[in-house]
Amino acid sequence: MSEGQPALKTLPAIIIGGGQAGVSLSYCLKMHHVDHLILERDRPFADWHHRRWESFAMNTPNWMNVLPGEQQSFAPKATRNAYGTLSDAYTYFDKYFRAVNPPLRLEEVEHVGINRDGSWEVATNAQTYQAENVIVCTGHAGRPLIPEMAKQLPSSVQQLHSSEYKSPDEITKGNVLIVGSGASGVQICEELAASGHFVNVWIAGSGNFTFPWNVLGISTYKLLRWLGAFKLTRESWMGRIMFPKLLRKGDAATPPSPRQLARSYGVRRPGRALAADNAAVHCRGGDVPTDDLTVVWCTGFRATYDFLDVYLQEGILDHEGRPIHRRGVAVGQPGLYFVGLRFQHTFVSQDIYGVGQDAAYVAEHIARRHAVATKSGVNSFSRRTETRIKQ
Repeated sequence: MSEGQPALKTLPAIIIGGGQAGVSLSYCLKMHHVDHLILERDRPFADWHHRRWESFAMNTPNWMNVLPGEQQSFAPKATRNAYGTLSDAYTYFDKYFRAVNPPLRLEEVEHVGINRDGSWEVATNAQTYQAENVIVCTGHAGRPLIPEMAKQLPSSVQQLHSSEYKSPDEITKGNVLIVGSGASGVQICEELAASGHFVNVWIAGSGNFTFPWNVLGISTYKLLRWLGAFKLTRESWMGRIMFPKLLRKGDAATPPSPRQLARSYGVRRPGRALAADNAAVHCRGGDVPTDDLTVVWCTGFRATYDFLDVYLQEGILDHEGRPIHRRGVAVGQPGLYFVGLRFQHTFVSQDIYGVGQDAAYVAEHIARRHAVATKSGVNSFSRRTETRIKQ
């Protein structure tokens, strides 16, 4: 970590974000001998330290949790098919960071703009950098996404997002409603229901599919790998059908399902949350009274790119604020890349299992681009020279 060093001259690449995507990309760029720098506002793998609850369990088995170049097993004391803990994740990511030893500075990126010659200017809260390429690795989980209905609830209702939840001890009311039945929703709901601390526990479903741990005695994840599901790309005919559905409904969750929670713990299922007011949260199958109520919003996140120049945002983001790209290469904006997006190329792109493949592809593209720039005797690219690279 090179915090506090003097400013650098034009760099071949600047990575924004020091999580699993950014550090994986750093490893891949090192393999191509491309100089680069990671800019991270908090700490490496910050989301894992700040946005997980104490009892968090991985949603993928240990054999899937491997970042590029890493030989150390995830949770080595457990079996390959077990599901690791938050402590296992801390240990793994710490060892991976030390093994990669990426050039990283703890600075917050405030603005990214493009110069007339096609190079990039990256301004942080400490200084300004110049770069040939900029790679946004801030992931798909930027800002907590909380429905507008939350504003209609009375101040007596305790509200928190899943990224803020740590344990049942934080819940101050006698009744609790979990909104959202994705991975975070069902895990948090099970912990709250099993604690026995609450009079009523509700889960307002969000339509996420729950797949079983095993099918006919075979691990579901192994079966999906055997069927080729992890190689399914967004460009394939099936991917074009499923991609919009995934964005609308969210990722599939692991057990227990809301139905299983109801059967095992007596959790009540009022259906999807539709609206709220002083009296109740109105759900499709009934109302949840606001009396003595805590609401935990397990409603996901929205990626944010506020640091990108407004002009850039208009050209590279679609009407819903998602990057327009091909396998992480920004369309129409040479030298700009993304790693860690949901379904960036395959269905596992946002997971530990899939981020390495996307990082390797982007790193190779950057290496080719840098080689052409070096051969041309320039530090950056114009649109004219961009045609030398095949995407």
